[in-house]
Amino acid sequence: MTSPTDNSETEAGNESNSEESTASFAELYQGPKQSRRGFLTLAAGAGAAVVGGAAVWSTRSRPSQEAVANPSPQAEAQSTEAAVDMTPQRPLPASADTANRTLVVVELQGGNDGLATLVPREAGTLYDRRESIHIPDEELLDFTNEFGWNPNLAGLAGHGIAAVLGLGTTNDPDGSHFEMEKRWWAGKSSGRDIPFTGFFGRLCDQLATDQPVTGVSLGSNASPALRAENAVTIGLSDVQAGWFLHSDDDFFRNMQRAMAMMASGTDMSPGLDQADATQRVRMAREGLADTLAFGDTLAEMDEDRMAERYPQSELGELFGAAAELIRQESGIRVIHLTHGGFDTHSDQRGTHDYLLTQLGDAMGAFLSDIDDAGFADSTLVCTTSEFGRRLTENAGGSDHGQAGMAMLSGPVNPGVHGEAPSLTNLDDGNLIATVDFEQYYATIAEQWFGIPSSEVLDSGAGPIEGLIAT
Repeated sequence: MTSPTDNSETEAGNESNSEESTASFAELYQGPKQSRRGFLTLAAGAGAAVVGGAAVWSTRSRPSQEAVANPSPQAEAQSTEAAVDMTPQRPLPASADTANRTLVVVELQGGNDGLATLVPREAGTLYDRRESIHIPDEELLDFTNEFGWNPNLAGLAGHGIAAVLGLGTTNDPDGSHFEMEKRWWAGKSSGRDIPFTGFFGRLCDQLATDQPVTGVSLGSNASPALRAENAVTIGLSDVQAGWFLHSDDDFFRNMQRAMAMMASGTDMSPGLDQADATQRVRMAREGLADTLAFGDTLAEMDEDRMAERYPQSELGELFGAAAELIRQESGIRVIHLTHGGFDTHSDQRGTHDYLLTQLGDAMGAFLSDIDDAGFADSTLVCTTSEFGRRLTENAGGSDHGQAGMAMLSGPVNPGVHGEAPSLTNLDDGNLIATVDFEQYYATIAEQWFGIPSSEVLDSGAGPIEGLIAT
């Protein structure tokens, strides 16, 4: 098999490639500009970003060394309060009404190490090749006879978790963050003919109704994965970004009224008598009207309840905001969260353990919250990551690899799905993918949303049978 082009890329190498990454991003998303709405930015742009004619790149986030060394007491307490039961639970059947189902996607940015997330048991190869970063069997949380969860995911205890192993691209793998992110965002695992829209954006195009917003990206600039043709999809790096849209201050109330008048104006303005100019004005006004309507949704977020139920972490805040949007029945169907820092070239045990603690605690709080609110059978949580890590450690860390894994919770059949990659049959030191991620995406489209995969994917991939509980 052909080996990846960038497997030995280091942290320093990643930073030196920033110009290349920006160019790739621009090349991918300088697509047609005649889409009806596409991405919106909240008026005044406080914490929001738009992807469209211009390229925007956000820096890959990493936890601070202080945060890694000193996790919050609340997070530690949440990890140990309940008995750790990670064994497969009885599946929760999905709601029969696909029109009310919501998807929450957590992008583990940087390349999550699947071998340190769901760990093969009794694997002497891992001990031999990962002397300082392998997690001993006795520390693993029980799951199946063959696999155990990283102990830092204890916050997910009591929730049904499914894992898809061997996930990646079975054809033309690449070791570059930027190349593989583009492919995952666009929903095409191989080749260079990348679609203009993102996979989750195309889902939103299929799911859009008369609600103001169909998809929202929280915790980052507007994710290219949500780039839609017609549906309204918003990116908020700060969930408080729209505060001025519902402020009682006289100045902001006047601004709100002015914005509302702009949004409800006529299509024609002096000097704009051409059809294309008229269309642009109409689209701008429609976008502004949708932004104002979404501002009302943000105003209803119960920040006190979020602070009480969720860990005091960035990811905890994002999951809390996602829960608020679902509880309000706002019409949002896809919520995208970003959890960065998984490019663990060094100090993997400290960094990766910290990141998984944040993930387990925040996601566990979310699942309990949604269950209490009566939305457990209509909310699916899934993870993505551009690739896994190499089998052999590298000075206390691990380099970019190929096959990775994904976690799901909600109406799923708990347990292991897909085919675990071989630890001995490698491609230049890399685990070989056994499941194309288009199959993963096809499962979400067809079995969760009831959308034929052919409407959102051009690969012809079919779903992973038995993953979603019906």
